[in-house]
Amino acid sequence: MKATAFVILLAWSASLLAQNAPRPPCLGPGQPSYAQHGQQPNLLVWRHSSKAPWTAPPCTGWKDAAEGMLLVALAGTLSYSGSAEQLLNRFGAVSSLPGIRYWSVSDRDWRVLVTEAAAIVGSDSSDRRPDFSAAEMKPGRNLYFAQRDSRSTGEVVYRLRVLESGADRLVVEVENVTAVHAFVVTLFSPGAIKTIYFLDRLGGGSWGFYALLAADSSYAAGNEASLINRAVTLYRHFAGVPTDGAPPLAR
Repeated sequence: MKATAFVILLAWSASLLAQNAPRPPCLGPGQPSYAQHGQQPNLLVWRHSSKAPWTAPPCTGWKDAAEGMLLVALAGTLSYSGSAEQLLNRFGAVSSLPGIRYWSVSDRDWRVLVTEAAAIVGSDSSDRRPDFSAAEMKPGRNLYFAQRDSRSTGEVVYRLRVLESGADRLVVEVENVTAVHAFVVTLFSPGAIKTIYFLDRLGGGSWGFYALLAADSSYAAGNEASLINRAVTLYRHFAGVPTDGAPPLAR
């Protein structure tokens, strides 16, 4: 993937209109639009407030945004000629996450993001199982995995749920079930950080990839760059390219 120019749209001004806010590709083109193949993904960062509101589209199934919620939207194009089922397998391959790297703004260096990850049975993080297969990932079914990262303390359980699954479109949601801590400080309460992924076949061996991360926590304030870099790392991992093989999008 080329280290070409990228677009970051920062929507902090209260004078900006709501139509500039993140918009998943539900009934029409998404905002931001897909970056061209071979380019870094386009990004849009938005903080919800009464003066700069964001309303969750019905296709997400989310409640309306809380005051101060941070939204990070990412849109890119994947080169992929396989089936939707094979793409879905990438979401289920939880064991492939350990070792992926992201750019740490505080360390000013590449750092391992996920140190341990495993699929689990139910929400009991002690009951390990093999990775999820596409055959198990039926729309509406709740699946769970446990993960440790290099910044938080302890293991965090996440719920993975497929919302749509078709030959040309996938929609997958990931949400934290247990709290994210750093020592005795709670960074994210249960359900406070979630991401919804939209993958649409564009034709010609390409898929559009749109991820929308919502962080409902005071920790997100001042840590936008870290959340951006984590989102980009997961995008690169899913795209099958080195997570540290291109310049970071936020320094």
